[in-house]
Amino acid sequence: MTEKIMIGVITFVFGAVVTHLWDKVRKRIVWLKYTVLHHALGASAQDAKFGSVKLLYNDTPVVNLFMSTIMISNENSSDLSNIDLNIVCDQESLILISHGRNMASSNELQLTTTYAALLSNAKQENLGYLFTRRDYKIPVLNRGDKIEFALVTTNPKGKQPYLTVNCDHAGVKMRQVPKFQELFGEPLPHSALIGAIIAVSLCLPAVCFIDSKAVLVGACVGFGLFASLLGVLAIKVWKFLWKLIG
Repeated sequence: MTEKIMIGVITFVFGAVVTHLWDKVRKRIVWLKYTVLHHALGASAQDAKFGSVKLLYNDTPVVNLFMSTIMISNENSSDLSNIDLNIVCDQESLILISHGRNMASSNELQLTTTYAALLSNAKQENLGYLFTRRDYKIPVLNRGDKIEFALVTTNPKGKQPYLTVNCDHAGVKMRQVPKFQELFGEPLPHSALIGAIIAVSLCLPAVCFIDSKAVLVGACVGFGLFASLLGVLAIKVWKFLWKLIG
C-alpha cells in the first residue's frame, strides 16, 4: 500500500512539473524571424568621358533605386492577431512605396489607422517620419504563415538602404536572420546539418545488422547522398507536430 501511495505521489508530482514546464513553453516570448533582401534597380551617374545617366522615379530624379523585400515567418506554435509591424529604414534612406500581404491570404495588408491619417494629411514637418517608415496592421498571423513586404527604396548618398522590422505587441519580438538557400522551403544549412546527424544515426545500426559489405556500403552512401532530404523531412515533420500539439 505504501509503495502504491509513493508511486501515485511521484506520478502526480511528475505530471504537475511537466504541465508547468509545458505551460511556460506555450507562454514564452514569440520570436518572429524576418529576412531583408535588396535588388538594385538602377543608379544615376556622372562621368567626364561617358556622360551622365539620370534615374527618375515618377519624374523625380533619384540617386539610386532598390527593390527591397522583407519576408516574415511565424514558426512558433502560437497564432497571433491584431499586431502592428513597424518597418523602419535608416535616416539617410527613403521608402518611396510599399505593399504587404500575408501569403496565406489574397488580401493586401493595410497601413495602421494612425499612419494612414498622417499620410493623408502629410505636412512638411513630418515628411521625414513618413518616408523613413511604414506601419502595418496585421489582422491574423497564424502559425506557419509568411508575410511579404515589397518596397521601393532609395538613398540620396548612393548607399544601400538599411531596413529593420519592429513590433511593440506584448510577448512578440522580432529577429532578423540571414537569407539561406532553401531546399523544398527549408534552409539548406539547417537541413544538411540535421540530415547528417540522421544519416550517421542510421549508419550505426546498419553496421550492426547488415552482414553484406556491398549492401552496407551502398546503404551508407545512400544515407549520405540523401542526407539533406532526410533533414528536410525531419524539419517538416517537427513543424507539423509542433503545430499539432501547440
